[in-house]
Amino acid sequence: MSFEGAHAAPAADGAATDQGTALEEVVVTAQKREERLQDVPVPVTVVSAQSLLEQGQERLQDYYATVPGLNLTTDSRGSAQLAIRGITTGVGGGNPTVAVTVDDVPYGSSSTYGGSTQPVPDLDPSEIARVEVLRGPQGTLYGASSIGGLIKYVTVDPSTSALGGHLQADVNGVQNGEGAGYGVRGAVNIPAGDSVAVRASAFVRHDPGYVDNVVSDTLGINTVNAYGGHLAALWKISDAFTLKLGALFQETKGDGSPNADPTLGLDKLRQSNIPGTGHFDIKNQAYSATLTGRIGPVDITSVTGYNIFRLVENGDYTPVLGVYSESGFGVSGAVLTQDVNTDKFSQELRANIPVTEKVQWLLGAFYTHEDSHVNQNWYAAEPATGDILGYTLLGAWPTTYQEYALFTDFTVHLTDRLELQVGGRESKNKQTYSEVDHFNIGGGPFDVVQPEVSTEDNSFTYLATLQYKFSADLMSYARVSSGYRPGGPNQDCIAFSQPCHFGPDRTQNYELGMKGDLADHQLSFDASVYHIDWREIQLQLILAGGAFYTNGSRAKSDGVEIAFQARPWNGMTLGVSGAWNNAVLTEPLLPGTQLIGNTGDRLPNSARWSGNLSLDQEFPISSPARGFVGGDVSYVGDRLSFFMPSPGIRQTFPSYAQLNLRTGIRTDTWNVTVYGNNVTNKRGVLSGGLGAFFPGFIYIQPLTIGLTLSRSF
Repeated sequence: MSFEGAHAAPAADGAATDQGTALEEVVVTAQKREERLQDVPVPVTVVSAQSLLEQGQERLQDYYATVPGLNLTTDSRGSAQLAIRGITTGVGGGNPTVAVTVDDVPYGSSSTYGGSTQPVPDLDPSEIARVEVLRGPQGTLYGASSIGGLIKYVTVDPSTSALGGHLQADVNGVQNGEGAGYGVRGAVNIPAGDSVAVRASAFVRHDPGYVDNVVSDTLGINTVNAYGGHLAALWKISDAFTLKLGALFQETKGDGSPNADPTLGLDKLRQSNIPGTGHFDIKNQAYSATLTGRIGPVDITSVTGYNIFRLVENGDYTPVLGVYSESGFGVSGAVLTQDVNTDKFSQELRANIPVTEKVQWLLGAFYTHEDSHVNQNWYAAEPATGDILGYTLLGAWPTTYQEYALFTDFTVHLTDRLELQVGGRESKNKQTYSEVDHFNIGGGPFDVVQPEVSTEDNSFTYLATLQYKFSADLMSYARVSSGYRPGGPNQDCIAFSQPCHFGPDRTQNYELGMKGDLADHQLSFDASVYHIDWREIQLQLILAGGAFYTNGSRAKSDGVEIAFQARPWNGMTLGVSGAWNNAVLTEPLLPGTQLIGNTGDRLPNSARWSGNLSLDQEFPISSPARGFVGGDVSYVGDRLSFFMPSPGIRQTFPSYAQLNLRTGIRTDTWNVTVYGNNVTNKRGVLSGGLGAFFPGFIYIQPLTIGLTLSRSF
């Protein structure tokens, strides 16, 4: 992918370059208001949706390595699970560490019991304008579960200026894939006078499978089909008020897991999963109503949101549940099925008040309520046929989560160049949890009933930023910020006489940064150095009778992140980004967790070194056609999997480099791109191995060659 559209904090939109040498200006909403990226004293990376579409990179795992500080592992479906700057303890590590918003509406559960361990929504790029990745704790402006950072999906706004649209078709093939992949996307913007506009988009996508199941003799078992759409309406109610409505839907269905067993051969990716397992169906829905206006000198914003997450899946969980099948039914196979439902409502109201010419005051209130219900069942199965012999567990747990918060932020212009920002947020959450389990193991059947448990927590987060502008295009900043993730109730605590509450944990971030445009806007850069202190880490205790959460241990994350973008000559765009991260324990894990983790041990899934280099050259062919050729290489250093029980040996994921190439022709209305992703067919490991819930490993997608054709009107 192009550096310009992806991973530099000073990114511009798309892979295209113009015939001049100046970089394009980028506007972001990282601080809940529109600002030039170069004016925001927060490390932010902007990912352009258009460049993703042109280069066949529709999933987070296709482009995460281009974002400094972003760590990715995958679940059994191959869906993305994220951490930023190494702030995670991996599987069983408590509530989420990265918050997600869609048009500033919080998405997904804030509780580990409400499906929060399910993937970050992998929204198709056709539905969005850009992705903003905010690195470091964002608790003051964005609240719970942003102790590592935040992923912001920003959808395309309708426009009252003109009728327009976009059509795209693409086709691709994967090394050893079963059949061709394809995608069709379309969008239209329809103005209705000067005050109303509607924008609609839709897509359908087929991703061919490339992992073969040797037990069922099925080729390309991990085929994925996705479709969805986005509908938005804009109404300029008056000169002072504007209302934007949005509705987004996406469904993704998979036929099998992408895990592969290297002992079955390296020439192709193969697995020996239980036949009939690996199916999943994920539905993401996000609805929003954003009212902006001005009352006198005060800017008012109201953001109302409702989102829905649905997951139905089954998987081969023999590595972790096979022991129960063996003891109860005399077979080694184990199948887990899940049905996860989360409905979340949120409301935020904020006012931006000009106290004086030099003092701006942001004051806001936030409320959210979510209902989640999870059904999880374990079955004993014949490994060779997939025949179900009986259940070992039938479990159901409904949960609720409510949060109330007040937040404020003062920006003081001490001089024309020096600016101080100070803010704080007080949050209170209430949660309930209950569970009913029907066991058919250990002399069963028997039931374990957890009566409803209620918990409450309060958390305070803060930020302070001192920013100095050397010029309109060059600034530096010093930033102190904090984040938290809520505690909550403990499952089965009454039945097994364990504490029924675990507390929140917190991160404190100390950061120095500099960003700017140089050489008459031909060079942009963003650099930061940081130290994060992580306290009262949420840890999972493995005790007789079950797993429980507690707080203990400490960790730190030290690092340096840097990104450059330049246009050294006409038509050339050069991008370089890199990160060094040292995320380690500063205190041993608690002995009761049964997990081995000592001072200095690395946190899971974070690479010490990572980076990206991209080159894109555009050249004239004949007016108005322009040709382009480019490529990028991403490097991800070695990583360690989650902490393990005694003797504490953890899986090592080797370093890898991925090379992508592209070429094509574009005009003002047409674009034709031929691309090759992972052209050296590297077997980069994303997850799996020792202690994983699924057999084998999940790798980055093999060599993929594709063609995209698009037209704007």
